[in-house]
Amino acid sequence: MSTSQSPAWKLKREADNMAKIIKAVERGEKVAADPAGKMAAALARGSVKFGIVMDDKVITIEMPTATIRETSEAGISEYIINYMRGQQPIQH
Repeated sequence: MSTSQSPAWKLKREADNMAKIIKAVERGEKVAADPAGKMAAALARGSVKFGIVMDDKVITIEMPTATIRETSEAGISEYIINYMRGQQPIQH
């Protein structure tokens, strides 16, 4: 597990993985992290809400489908990293 003070490479690795899953679901791909299709259903309703459990906090992030569609995988990863670090997320 990581904390908001973890090395940047560790937070980036975790955020990159989450962004990869989100974009895959957005493209309609089946992913092991969403076997019941709950993320895909949430995207169809207009937004997806997911949690990140860290040693020092639990973060809940809600992203509108339009934002996911319009933002690159790297942009989503950066957005997640900012939340993990406890910073105000950059709006894309």
